[in-house]
Amino acid sequence: MSASENLEVHTRCTEAENRHDLSHHDDFLHDDIVMHVAGAEPTVGIEAYCATVQAGYDGVSDFEVVLEDQFATDDRVVCRWRGTGTHDGELYGIPATGRSIDYRGVSVWEFDGGKARRGWAFPDNVTLMQQLGVA
Repeated sequence: MSASENLEVHTRCTEAENRHDLSHHDDFLHDDIVMHVAGAEPTVGIEAYCATVQAGYDGVSDFEVVLEDQFATDDRVVCRWRGTGTHDGELYGIPATGRSIDYRGVSVWEFDGGKARRGWAFPDNVTLMQQLGVA
């Protein structure tokens, strides 16, 4: 696939996640996706990936990602993003605080055949925890 096609798939996946619609993620992700998030054990498989994303929605029901910058090659998409929302449910074992969150991160996605096979996310967890009042 071309760099522009990979960018288009990545953008469509982000748009679906912003709608909190995980029903078509098999269009964007390989069944055996491996997602590495800084500070956590890898998430393996599309079902586990979607469950992890859903747990985030359960903790921040209005969560949204803005893609601030992204670029691609024939097998990679790199993006700088901003996540926002309201902590209105349990998140990472932290009871709802009602606080607004607004933090940034960088993600790298490895593409194979038009779908993401592996991902690496580096969220600014220090800022997130400070905003939740835990750090």
